[in-house]
Amino acid sequence: MADISPYRLTAAMSAVSRLKAELADHSEDDILASIESETNALELMDRIIENVVADEALVERGKERLKRIEARAERHRTILKAMMEEIAEKVERPLATLSIGTGPRAVIITDQAALPEFYFRRAPDKIALGKDLKAGKQIEGAELANGMPVLTMRSR
Repeated sequence: MADISPYRLTAAMSAVSRLKAELADHSEDDILASIESETNALELMDRIIENVVADEALVERGKERLKRIEARAERHRTILKAMMEEIAEKVERPLATLSIGTGPRAVIITDQAALPEFYFRRAPDKIALGKDLKAGKQIEGAELANGMPVLTMRSR
């Protein structure tokens, strides 16, 4: 799909602004009907929606393909590891040098109660705070904020 020129988009939105100013005392439905009949803004909007839907479909297919490629690479790594365990700890090939190692060291908690307090972190439970604030409870040190405007688009 061809991109919409910034000039056409600017011209359409300028016409929308002019119409909204002229029809300020009319209902929102009347204004929308005038915008649809006297400008091409909604047609441009439809083309942009088509682009968004097509791009989201491409992204979804790309994510699915990426998962398949990652799984294939992991299977190949498993095969290489099994081969290396039989052949040698280190093998030099034209494309890569392979070696078997122990990997990074990991911390294992054997007795959480015995750990010093210094190693624990605490954070406010925002989910519980949100539930209580939405229910109308007043909580010192917390409040609900208005969210940023978000476009919601449902494809048909």
